[in-house]
Amino acid sequence: MICDVAPMEVGHLLLGRPCKYDRKNIYNGITNEITLTHLGTKFLLHSQTPSQVAKEQIEIKLKWDKEKNRKRKEE
Repeated sequence: MICDVAPMEVGHLLLGRPCKYDRKNIYNGITNEITLTHLGTKFLLHSQTPSQVAKEQIEIKLKWDKEKNRKRKEE
């Protein structure tokens, strides 16, 4: 399988044609869940609630700020 990799900090999932149509994956549009099988193991992927997303964004911002401060101290 050939794929492109894009760095992401958020939990976005980009499925190309092979994952969507050629591999018996199931997308439930009502619950916004994706069921897929990889190497014999079933996975259920579901979206986060807005409060989970907000909490994660705060954690990411704190991580980035900490990294910026560390780089400034090194200079």
